[in-house]
Amino acid sequence: MGPDHEPDDNPAGSSPSSGPEEPYVYTLQSTRRATSPKICRDFVACVLNSVGHEDLVENATACTSELATNAYLHAEGDSLMLRVMIEQPRLRVSVYDASTELPAGGRLPEGDRMYGRGLGVVAALADEWGTADGDPAGMYAKGVWFELKTRGEDEGRGGGRSGERA
Repeated sequence: MGPDHEPDDNPAGSSPSSGPEEPYVYTLQSTRRATSPKICRDFVACVLNSVGHEDLVENATACTSELATNAYLHAEGDSLMLRVMIEQPRLRVSVYDASTELPAGGRLPEGDRMYGRGLGVVAALADEWGTADGDPAGMYAKGVWFELKTRGEDEGRGGGRSGERA
């Protein structure tokens, strides 16, 4: 194995080595391009598979894809930032962009419209979702996030959807 390979110190389902209070936090900076949603989606899948939350991959990647697509299509600036935080009992994924315009929606549109479904999908799949102020470094104007409940060591995935929260 090469020098950049690190062994899996935390087997699937285990807590971070510094204790259960310490969250897993992963960040990806991406240029704002048509490939951004796929790269963000794959990043989230890789993180969840690596830390033993395979049960969240399907919903998390669908929601991530919608948020990253919105940032690509509607935001300003050259880049976006994806932040994945796993802190029991939740997974939070945030997508930050340079636009100050807050997203509208959260419901699936009537009829056969091709656009405007993204936040409706997020609202349907996530336990919670909302918006946040920009990142602490000041590179991005706002973030849009969603949360999914994680399973504990002796419990299954639970909880209902509570809709939009800021």
